[in-house]
Amino acid sequence: MNSTKDLKSQAGFTIAELLVGIFIIALISGIFLANYRSADRQAKLNMAAQQVVSDIRTAQNYSLGLQEFEGSVPKSGWGARFNTASPDSYIIFADKDEGEYDYDAGEEYKTVDLPSDIIISNINIAVAVNAVNIVFMPPNPTTYINTNNNTSVEITLKENISNAVKKINVNFLGLVDIVD
Repeated sequence: MNSTKDLKSQAGFTIAELLVGIFIIALISGIFLANYRSADRQAKLNMAAQQVVSDIRTAQNYSLGLQEFEGSVPKSGWGARFNTASPDSYIIFADKDEGEYDYDAGEEYKTVDLPSDIIISNINIAVAVNAVNIVFMPPNPTTYINTNNNTSVEITLKENISNAVKKINVNFLGLVDIVD
């Protein structure tokens, strides 16, 4: 008789309490995973924007440093081409044609692919355009945006799943910046 009384007095969890505890843990885990995926996509977009800015600055530095391309310094400097017709990549190029400040076939230094689910969604130079060439002419370097040296451009990167965007501005002085 004494042993039955001992069993009843021992503390323990009921099935209902156990199920409530499992439900709470599952709910917290679900919220964490949803926030993790969202933060991961945002981080991927931020990294892509930083890479674009870095590559534009690389073209600017190549121009300042008189970097050679195919054995000679490009006559009109170095640049970057962005095109909404191929929204998942952009081109770093050496402008070999003097005074042109535009990308031509054969001037490609490298093509940079954006991460999956991130695209160039918009290019604005006072109005929306399909493509832009940003060229830095040594020795200053003077900045030419679509052959004009007194304008600015805004390039919008978009993450396709959450539709989050990052905007990159390049002004006529060659300042490259990410704006939110």
